[in-house]
Amino acid sequence: MLTYVAIGAPCGMIMGQTGMEPWMVFALSSTFVTGSGQFMICNLWLAGVPAASIVASVAAISSRFALYSASIAPHLAGASKRQTLAVAATLTEEAYGISLAKLVEGEDWGPRESFVLNVILIATWGASCTMGAIAGAVADVPTAIASFACTSLFICLLFSQRLSRGNVVAAVSGAVSVAVCKFLGLVNIAVPASVVVGITIALACDAVFDGRGARDAR
Repeated sequence: MLTYVAIGAPCGMIMGQTGMEPWMVFALSSTFVTGSGQFMICNLWLAGVPAASIVASVAAISSRFALYSASIAPHLAGASKRQTLAVAATLTEEAYGISLAKLVEGEDWGPRESFVLNVILIATWGASCTMGAIAGAVADVPTAIASFACTSLFICLLFSQRLSRGNVVAAVSGAVSVAVCKFLGLVNIAVPASVVVGITIALACDAVFDGRGARDAR
């Protein structure tokens, strides 16, 4: 909940700069479960990016939630469809990590606990964004500084990952593809293109090196 306050407040400031009223900020933040997507929507909107490109970019980075739901589904096999739908529809990244860890460890944790945790975190995020929107209307915080809150979060997540060949290749190739797209004037597709390029090159690289390792072993 504390991390949501630290990241949600800057997000609310940016949302306020797009012209959204505090009640609008709360409504969107309480129903749109990816915080990084909210940062992206606001920044791309302020940059004048077309709505179709914004939708494509947010959809690309939000597709990871399909993997989250798929990985947690086997641990909720005994729950009803209504319960699993409630958990999936309110799932957030932090709640996913906590719930999956508890389910794997075999603790007394089920769909009800997962859903309650999801709701608490979503409410915290909505309140934090709303406070940020209110504070942003009083204090003029530069957009670049507020936007970096989300960037810094992903930098922390990057360095917390296992240092593997695939991760390094994905990060480097993704960054290079963004630079190339912007250099060519393809700003609208820079983000989704970097996601596809980074993942594709990393998978190809791992396949090539794993194949060589198998041949050497033989």
